[in-house]
Amino acid sequence: MAEIRSALEIAMEKAQKMGGEEVVSLSADQKREIAEIRKVYKAKIAEVEILVTEKEKQEKEISRLRRERDRKIESVYEKKDQS
Repeated sequence: MAEIRSALEIAMEKAQKMGGEEVVSLSADQKREIAEIRKVYKAKIAEVEILVTEKEKQEKEISRLRRERDRKIESVYEKKDQS
């Protein structure tokens, strides 16, 4: 039976065929870890959007949270490269 692939996996495969960068394949655990990081930070960002009323402070805090989220996701990729 054929394996069901996500749209992301198909797009990454096409990009690689078009001469893109090497595609990084993650384990199921790493994908879950990244999904959990995104879920947690989506909630944190929503909380800031609700609780912080001053627009400038809200934008700064959301930007900080996005950078923090991206660093954590990058660390998952780096752990993959080290193994």
